[in-house]
Amino acid sequence: MRTIKFRAKRLMNGSWVYGDLHLIAAHPHIHPAKGVSYLIKEETIGQFTNLYDRNKKEIYEGDLLKLQDDDTGWIEVRFVRGVFAFLWQGNLDDEMPINAPTHEWATVVGNIHDNPELLKGGAQ
Repeated sequence: MRTIKFRAKRLMNGSWVYGDLHLIAAHPHIHPAKGVSYLIKEETIGQFTNLYDRNKKEIYEGDLLKLQDDDTGWIEVRFVRGVFAFLWQGNLDDEMPINAPTHEWATVVGNIHDNPELLKGGAQ
């Protein structure tokens, strides 16, 4: 069975929080446990892809991945046209639905919110 969970940055302190997403209030919330709720920054919401990298780290929408033996670029994980997809260098014209065993070749090196320098071709 597929695990459905989300992550987002907390509104109060910018730390990451993981859990169930609730959009019914004026501000979205994430509930990591029963009776606990955090206001979140809507623009940082990312869903878990149900995939893991080589280090057994969960891969979320908005993560940036590196290929095992390739230092030439990065792959962004994004939800596009109803499916999670890999975008080479963030290019929408160069997308591929996720269908590869990421645990064999991918390493999460950051995400689009904490590492914007990667999106601009900065240091890796």
